[in-house]
Amino acid sequence: MWGRKASGEPREGAYSGLSRARISSLKVNSMGDGVGIAGKTWDINKNFRRLLYETDIERTLCHGAAAWGHNMKSRLQKNLDSIQRLSLLYITGAYRTIPTATLQVVTGLRPLHLQIQQEATYALVARARASSNFCTLIFSPTDYESKSSGIHIHPHNFFLHNQISFEENYRDSGAKTIYTDGSKMDECTGSAYCILENYGIISSWQGKLDHSNSVFRSEILAIKMAIEAASSLHRPIKIWTDSLSSLMAILNPKSHLSMVREIETLLLSHKHIHLRWLKVHVGYLGNECADQLAKEAITKGDPFFIPKPLSYLKSEIRSTALSIWQGN
Repeated sequence: MWGRKASGEPREGAYSGLSRARISSLKVNSMGDGVGIAGKTWDINKNFRRLLYETDIERTLCHGAAAWGHNMKSRLQKNLDSIQRLSLLYITGAYRTIPTATLQVVTGLRPLHLQIQQEATYALVARARASSNFCTLIFSPTDYESKSSGIHIHPHNFFLHNQISFEENYRDSGAKTIYTDGSKMDECTGSAYCILENYGIISSWQGKLDHSNSVFRSEILAIKMAIEAASSLHRPIKIWTDSLSSLMAILNPKSHLSMVREIETLLLSHKHIHLRWLKVHVGYLGNECADQLAKEAITKGDPFFIPKPLSYLKSEIRSTALSIWQGN
């Protein structure tokens, strides 16, 4: 199946035709008596060998990590290192006298036991919603958002298209209107809305979020707070935002973000509130005011806590694993 070329590269289309069954039949064992990924009959480029390791061998070994990956004994760690060692040798083509730790550094592949502990920690916190310790750090599920699944509103009752518009039909008439915006700098994130009437701000809100939150989350929070403020007005009112992605997320009945789901519920229970999109930085007074308030909120806003995104949890665990690896 694999043609030998003068350059040592596999024949075009050969890798794409590699079946999963053939990949799974690769023999990798700690005794060193099996045929490796890059045996004499496998003229595979080293980048493909690495890809095979990361997508098949490593994923197979990490399967079910949440059930057995914590409190790993030193003997199991050594067995995992010996399994990984063979793959690293075949990926790099190095001499067998090279230490495993050196091979891991050269390839940039973390030790298997760290990779497994990393995935076990994430699964316990994000999916099982249980506290987990990794090295000296304790990760609590209450600090991170919970990922919802399924549809929380029946499609027959999901009529938000009547309350959300992407058409830029902005008319500055001086009527009471709400504008929202979010902003992010190196240290923190700001979220804000302002209510304008007769071309003046009559009310506003500013929230200061920590650096783990993205601009998207700050925009979503500003919309949510604006809807809560508008729910007591009991008359038709428009909320303007320059975040197209936020409006698209709110129109998704399968969104797994808890804040988005809360907004959907609020809108359906308050039919007089309408969300509208407008272009950013084209001179609209309300939009410019909201943008300025969001930037000021980064330093002057009231601290506002919302659970950190799961993507941030994953990056924190990865950073911890990297620190442990570098320390060893």
